[in-house]
Amino acid sequence: MRIKAALLLVLVILSSTISTANSGGEGDAVRSRDCAGSCHGSSSTNGVSTAILSIEFPEDTYAGLLMEIKTSVEGVDVSSSNMVGMAILVNPDGAKDLPANDGWEVITDPNGGSNNYVEVVDAFSSQTTVIQSWTLRAPSNPGVYDLFLAVQHGSPNGGVAMTGVSNSTTVEVQEVPENLPQLAPDWTPVNTRNLGESTTITLETLNTESAIVELKNGAEVTEILVVNNEFTIPAAVNTGVAEWRVILEGEGPTQTSPWFRLTAQEPGWEIDENALYLQSIALFLLCFGLVVIRRPTEDEYNKNYDTNYISDSTRGVIAASISTPEDNSTINGEGPPVPSTGLPEGWTMEQWQYYGQEHLEKLARGEV
Repeated sequence: MRIKAALLLVLVILSSTISTANSGGEGDAVRSRDCAGSCHGSSSTNGVSTAILSIEFPEDTYAGLLMEIKTSVEGVDVSSSNMVGMAILVNPDGAKDLPANDGWEVITDPNGGSNNYVEVVDAFSSQTTVIQSWTLRAPSNPGVYDLFLAVQHGSPNGGVAMTGVSNSTTVEVQEVPENLPQLAPDWTPVNTRNLGESTTITLETLNTESAIVELKNGAEVTEILVVNNEFTIPAAVNTGVAEWRVILEGEGPTQTSPWFRLTAQEPGWEIDENALYLQSIALFLLCFGLVVIRRPTEDEYNKNYDTNYISDSTRGVIAASISTPEDNSTINGEGPPVPSTGLPEGWTMEQWQYYGQEHLEKLARGEV
């Protein structure tokens, strides 16, 4: 039983993983709208959000190329956390509604990740409009597509989860013009970096003769030199977001990319998984050793669990009394040998012949 318990313990230790909690929400993720019920209780208890929702597209959207959209949440009071969950979807049905189902790819979300659902903390209220930017890659096939913005949030008084979805926003994805300067279809920007580290980014372009990078610092925009398709963004001293875009020139019409967001963050914990597993094994061996050391001896076991246990001295007297017969003979070949101490007091040989063995067994059990 102890070995089984020890094996169970080591399996639990070795199967554990490192995870982080998302306090105040479910966390950013690739998520369908049908999450609303599971995240905030039964869908029957949800309220309808009064938020005015909209999505703004660029004037031209080309198949397979990067683009920036802006989502707005207007005129809604939320819970004291000022958090709103926002999702980009391709239908309002709660099934097969992920952008990838229509060929869209989320490159950068408002929080610096690549998720279609994010939880944003901002100045949401009935008197404000909160605008967030997303970088998407358009579907590779030209055509007309629909996108929706869905939200979920708490209510000022608490207790009710509010959900809402925008009207359909239709966008026409056009075929890429010939010789259009562009970023390569498989190129993606860097979204995050650590504080105190400068960031060198390599551009991959098509039909491009020259490129200029613009870096936004508040209201000020500065240019960064691009050499051999590489440029460097200076290190950040505080957590925050650096925004940059690239202007591409070539034989075709000049193109300006969306604003890309590079989020600076505190370095996370670095964990060596091999070392973690070795420590787990060492802990298991330590626990197993303690179990073995504490395993009871045979005498301890008998004292604790055998109600007929007798001491070693008593056992020796009994063994000596039955080990050597008085004359190594039996009466007519029947009955046990007579003890060296002689017959029990008051016994006859006839009684010993018939009841001697039973008497010895009782004596061994301590019943006499």
